[in-house]
Amino acid sequence: MSEIAKNGISRRGFLTGAAGMGALAALGLAGCGGSPKSAKDKPADAAASSAAAGSADWLGSAPEIAKGDIKETVDTDILVVGAGMSGIVAGATLADLGAKFEIIDKGGDVADSHYDIGAIHSRWQKEQGIDFDEGRWLNEWTRYASFKNDQSVARTWVENSGATVEWLVDLYNNFLGEPVDATVDVENGSDGRAGGTNYFIPPECHHIVRTASSDPRKARVDHVAELTKFIESKGGKVTYSTALVKLVQDESGKVTGAIAKNSNGYVQYNTSKGVILAAGGYAANPDMLKARDPEAVKCITSLNYNQNNDGSGIKAALWAGAMMDPVGATMVFDRGVVAPGVDAGYSDEKKGTWPTNGQFNLGSQPFLKVDRHGKRISNESANYDACCFAAASHPGGVWCQVFDVNAPNDVQIFKTQGCSAMTWQMQLKDKTVDEAYDEKYISKGLMMKADTLDELATKLGFEGDDKAAFLKTVEGYNALYDAGADTQFGKEAYRLSAIRQAPFYGAWYGGSLLTTLDGVRINSNTQAVGEDGNPIEGLCVVGTNSGSYYAGNYPVYLVGNCLGRQVTFGRYAARFLAGDVK
Repeated sequence: MSEIAKNGISRRGFLTGAAGMGALAALGLAGCGGSPKSAKDKPADAAASSAAAGSADWLGSAPEIAKGDIKETVDTDILVVGAGMSGIVAGATLADLGAKFEIIDKGGDVADSHYDIGAIHSRWQKEQGIDFDEGRWLNEWTRYASFKNDQSVARTWVENSGATVEWLVDLYNNFLGEPVDATVDVENGSDGRAGGTNYFIPPECHHIVRTASSDPRKARVDHVAELTKFIESKGGKVTYSTALVKLVQDESGKVTGAIAKNSNGYVQYNTSKGVILAAGGYAANPDMLKARDPEAVKCITSLNYNQNNDGSGIKAALWAGAMMDPVGATMVFDRGVVAPGVDAGYSDEKKGTWPTNGQFNLGSQPFLKVDRHGKRISNESANYDACCFAAASHPGGVWCQVFDVNAPNDVQIFKTQGCSAMTWQMQLKDKTVDEAYDEKYISKGLMMKADTLDELATKLGFEGDDKAAFLKTVEGYNALYDAGADTQFGKEAYRLSAIRQAPFYGAWYGGSLLTTLDGVRINSNTQAVGEDGNPIEGLCVVGTNSGSYYAGNYPVYLVGNCLGRQVTFGRYAARFLAGDVK
């Protein structure tokens, strides 16, 4: 049975909001990296150079732990640090292979699952004749990152993600005692109709469900909980409330284990094959976030990340001589609703808190969006983070979304992709705006409702010249709708909507931070890469601990790609260290 310390920090409940824009990553390439140079050759200089991008103050130095302070020693083949989606899939893979391993997690109990698994070449895609071209996917993925990522790492996802989903479904069918299958979200596949440019929107998002249930959402398999049970059924365990302190290396620089800390003190894990770091990103580390992603901080209003994701895994790898991505990357969605007058940015930097703690999915709909001067700021139909980063240079880092009583019909025409589709598929389907949102938003002063645009402007906080500009912007936007062309920012004509029929509605938003996406640079085998460009033997890094995959932003129209990377690379790293990669 799992060992759960009651005084640990619970991870359940922190992963709220957008239905996991996650995705699947990769199963397995072969090969073994050559011996790296010792990480003890100027490790502080190497780590500091990798921690650039604003300031290296967040990095600090690896703590010195005296031998006499070690209260317990555990010998194993492989240590997995982190039991979220990446780590738990790594652990389940090791359990399936019969390997000797340990899993530790900083949290106090089983983590929440996400469900949107991006994959290519799965049997479900092939059965429906909707498989898509690898080269086109790779080029689209690289375009998002301005070619600052590593295509050889992406090949691991391309070549293995479909097989990873198949392995999961087969495992569940053998373990759960009830039929399980995967569905492909065909709704999230189209050829370009979004963002004012020709985006490639492949149908890559998979959901694993219990087929006996009539409600696909309620039927979704809780991956972390079920895979934890599977690990336990094979004699393994997850040790909770145990936080990584630092990695252990030999004289050559090879990672031979790690030191962690629980309520009893320090525990040293000695590994014969290596460590898999799956401890999450750094969204909960204000110093690191400000240094790595300053523009994101300027526009964020909502916390939607796991508060255990403090960058400890990344820091441990850098102390061991690893290299970090040159630029930061965040997953920011345009859904952090706030009351009028509230600015983006930390509400309490010491505590790492933001003005709100929740997402309002309607924010991702391409209605008119204006700044505090009442002026339109961007193409509202672009990626989730586009309006967020545009607003970072506008007053307060926030924007206002405006629409009229016809919003339920408008969103059916917009037909947005990804998790924003919940608005038209569920929340506003066969409902009025009041029926859908009064209890949670209108009655609480987070969405304003008025019988005239003038009254709405006042309720939203516009005054004087700003109010006049707001009314003029709405008038101009209606003219664009009438003309059937967005001659200002190039939004698709079908995503323009009139704002003429009362009642009128408006709400202020900032960005909702789900996770950070940059991390320790890795090669195609998930091995951490040192400052000399060589892999660090004995250290694999996966999930949002890892880098080399994204840069600057999240490729939102590659639906499910974040979780796909986590699951696929988690499994791949386990197979690689266990010697199962062919």
